Amino acid sequence: MNISYLNQFVEVVKLGSISKAAEKNHLSQPALSQQIKLMEQMLNSTLLERSNRGVTLTQTGEIVYKHAIQMMSIYDQMLKDIDDVKNQSKVFQIFATPTICDYALPCTIYHIKEKYPQFTLKLYTMPSGLVEDNIACGQGNIGFISGKPRNNTLVSKKVFSDHICLVAGANMPVPKHIKKEDIYNYPLIMLNQSQYTRRTLDTYLEEVGINLSKLKVLYSLDSIESIKSSATRGFGLAFLPYMTIKKELYNKQLFLIDMEDFKLENSFYIVSKPLDEPLDKDIGKLSGYIEKILAETIC
Repeated sequence: MNISYLNQFVEVVKLGSISKAAEKNHLSQPALSQQIKLMEQMLNSTLLERSNRGVTLTQTGEIVYKHAIQMMSIYDQMLKDIDDVKNQSKVFQIFATPTICDYALPCTIYHIKEKYPQFTLKLYTMPSGLVEDNIACGQGNIGFISGKPRNNTLVSKKVFSDHICLVAGANMPVPKHIKKEDIYNYPLIMLNQSQYTRRTLDTYLEEVGINLSKLKVLYSLDSIESIKSSATRGFGLAFLPYMTIKKELYNKQLFLIDMEDFKLENSFYIVSKPLDEPLDKDIGKLSGYIEKILAETIC
């Protein structure tokens, strides 16, 4: 028996009217009446008693209605199970710089999984240059990088900005406001020059008149967490992205230092490969959703 006939029959019984069920399901009344008659012929039984007040179930109709409800429930569950199997193979790959991966995306991913539970999300962390290379080669769906992409074949869009802060450990004897030239008097713990944030910082410091060769850089590290650990212990001052130090500021392990003429913003971009073929509908929606909520869901 046609499953749609059973569905329409259930609608007729629930509404108590063939005309109302036809209107709700965008059918003509004669067409729906014909479907009911075909069911009755197939079952060799009258299912509905018709009157000016609508329709009521016959004894046989009661039996058909009860089993039709069960069959529709089983049918819906079957479709859901099939859909779940199909969606299990949907993997969404994200490549991101360590700063974004560790401090921006964890909360965003939570919201993504709530909205799109059928997707398996895979997050990979690497420098911006490698993010671009992987996306350009089609290895991932989207990437997040610091600064504008060098690869002009990628589609890119600025998604949020974060300011770089000068910080010191809570017990370090440093004023909360210093002049530019005062920075030469304090030890510094910096990111390695291979990092985009460090290169951006060096360029900016030179622009505002800081002589990089006069800075007392104790050592340079690849990890922001390592720099934070050193700074909180009072080993030196550090220039760090605000989103990476919010917890330490709240817990008063670090404090902000206002340095004269220092206002540096670090911009982050989402990158993707130009589409050579139609994008999967769900993946397209997911990409758009991430772009929309990222700035609002940063941890």
